[in-house]
Amino acid sequence: MPTISLFTDILPEEQERMRVCFQAREACFQNNETIFEYASSMNKIGLILSGRAVLYYCDEEGNQYLIDELRKDAVFGEPFLLPTESQNYYVKAEETTRVMFIDYAHVIKRCENACHHHSQMVSNLLQMIALQSRQQVQRIYVLSRTTTRKKLLAYLESLSEERQSREIRLPMSYTELAGFLSVDRSAMTRELKNLEQEGILKKKGRNITLKIGER
Repeated sequence: MPTISLFTDILPEEQERMRVCFQAREACFQNNETIFEYASSMNKIGLILSGRAVLYYCDEEGNQYLIDELRKDAVFGEPFLLPTESQNYYVKAEETTRVMFIDYAHVIKRCENACHHHSQMVSNLLQMIALQSRQQVQRIYVLSRTTTRKKLLAYLESLSEERQSREIRLPMSYTELAGFLSVDRSAMTRELKNLEQEGILKKKGRNITLKIGER
């Protein structure tokens, strides 16, 4: 999967000018602190400068679901997920996390000079939206599998393809993975043990080596 950030192909000196032009502001958040709550209008774009955060969805009963993990150069905000007023999405820091916020209006409104770097940022933003859409389609495919085993294998295969390696490291804890896959933690642990005994994968902590494809 191609790597792209909001400032791809934009020179450092141009980035500094854009920070001023877009009235960007930076903030630091501690572990478990709420970084951002989604609204039904497109107001802000957040860019992870360092650290790790997670996008969650909370239903009407107060159940929390992990939707996506956000690391350095990841972006979030209403343009990437436009919820309705009844949907509660929010981003929380999982460790000390530094974030830059940009007003969405400054991104889509061309400046008088029609700067090349402004056009490049809009192009980057559109590509990032497309990539996130592809990731969501992949997740829908994983969640549509009918068993815990099939969900696990589909997810691990997608990670393997993304990183172009049969040796992968889970980007989240096993508890978070169970939530991400919408499966029971104990059932998932049993399936991982079965897959290891069958020689389909080898596991050491969060490091997993895929031996063969799905049976």
